[in-house]
Amino acid sequence: MPVNITTAVDSLVELVNNKKRISLEDAAKELGLPENIINEWANFLEEESVLEIEYQFTTPFLIAKSKKELDKEDYSRDVEIILRNLEVMLAQLDKIEIKHTINIKNINDLKQLLAKKTTLDNDVLYAQKFVLEYQVAELIKKINKLKKITKEDYEKINLEYENIKKRKLLFDKNLAK
Repeated sequence: MPVNITTAVDSLVELVNNKKRISLEDAAKELGLPENIINEWANFLEEESVLEIEYQFTTPFLIAKSKKELDKEDYSRDVEIILRNLEVMLAQLDKIEIKHTINIKNINDLKQLLAKKTTLDNDVLYAQKFVLEYQVAELIKKINKLKKITKEDYEKINLEYENIKKRKLLFDKNLAK
């Protein structure tokens, strides 16, 4: 069963980033959640320097951090979130069992399989799962080796993570077929 690892908090951050400024009440309406929950999340996200809360009279507004402000942030917190998401993704992949007729040990086994297969079947799904697990594990290793995370490190990690998420979505769609 495909599982989407995007959380409701991620949806709030995305909404604020897209709108740049939105009242807490409107954010709650758009996300279909109670205002008190959005308020709790917003307070946490403000503490974590993900967004800002600005009050106009008695109305709280959620404001996206500018790119310039985010560039000054310590990227270790963002990478820690990516690392946790990767660990969850790896655990989810580990739980997926696919009946297959092949044994993949290395990249050459994958190349041979893909040269032979032209249709989506369990062997191809198994190969996709193998590649995803490998890529997630490698990115986790890469992150764990870093001592201090620079902006460039973060950008590379985030790019790899976004690519893995896209491949995971494709895998989930293929698995659902």
